[in-house]
Amino acid sequence: MKKCFLAALIMAAAYTLSAQEVTYKTNASEFDYSAQVPATIKTNFQASYPNVTTVTWMPMTNEWWYATYKTDNNRIVRVYYNTQPWYMMRGGGFKASLPVLNTFVPDAVVTNAINTYGDNLYSITRRLPTGTDEMYHVTVIKNGKSEIIVMNAQGVVYNNMNTGEVTVQR
Repeated sequence: MKKCFLAALIMAAAYTLSAQEVTYKTNASEFDYSAQVPATIKTNFQASYPNVTTVTWMPMTNEWWYATYKTDNNRIVRVYYNTQPWYMMRGGGFKASLPVLNTFVPDAVVTNAINTYGDNLYSITRRLPTGTDEMYHVTVIKNGKSEIIVMNAQGVVYNNMNTGEVTVQR
């Protein structure tokens, strides 16, 4: 009887340990993941983008990593890599430039949004004119959740569409 009880206890412990899942934090400022990036991905990135000096690495899932850096003209670029052997042998990754501009957006607005929201910035869309001031919807992704913020051309934030709070920030 003791052997059956001990065997059941060992199996339960093994099951609980195998059911645990690795979780990742999504805020780049909390942890530096650069030491955990597979060497082949880092080598491929450095060979493809030798002029990039400051890069932030973040895991998306157990199989995907992305590197974020800024270009000379102050645009955010993300390069995505898969850790599966097929993709790593090919050395392939794909690149996405942010922010997504859904309409014409002046460079000053893009620069203000990038300086205000950094790597969390996703897209900018011009609103239909309602007054004398041009307004823009700025989509920001924080911790996997998107927020739409209304901003003018000078970078002044008027309100957060999700919470309804009206604030004027500089």
